[in-house]
Amino acid sequence: MDCTLIVERLIGYHFATLDDDERHEVETHLVACSACLRSYLGLKAHIDRGGDEETPSEAARQRLRAAVEKRFRPTATRRLGRWLNRPVPLYQGLAVAAFLALVAALGPSIARAVHPSFTPHVEERVDSARPSPQSLTLY
Repeated sequence: MDCTLIVERLIGYHFATLDDDERHEVETHLVACSACLRSYLGLKAHIDRGGDEETPSEAARQRLRAAVEKRFRPTATRRLGRWLNRPVPLYQGLAVAAFLALVAALGPSIARAVHPSFTPHVEERVDSARPSPQSLTLY
């Protein structure tokens, strides 16, 4: 195989994007050709080093951080949804049920202690079986 074709495929070989036949051809050529092997090793070192690119400035990093924070900051609805969708352990559910049962049982007595004038509404009954003046007596 020609060296110019191999050099064109070295990046694809490094990132494993070649199909099996092309990968096999590149490997056999690299074993046989020391110039292409040196080219591949230089390319690999350059990629592993991160290239000769300059690092971004601090202002660019701050802008990037602000953009990422703005994009991925959890909103109140996301936080509420996450909180509502979390699994609840059995003991917490039982504790809530016991608390609600206790409130239901002690609620009326607590209400009377807080507001002593509070009395539940009781229907008044008139006794119609007695003579007229006595039948108007309310129970």
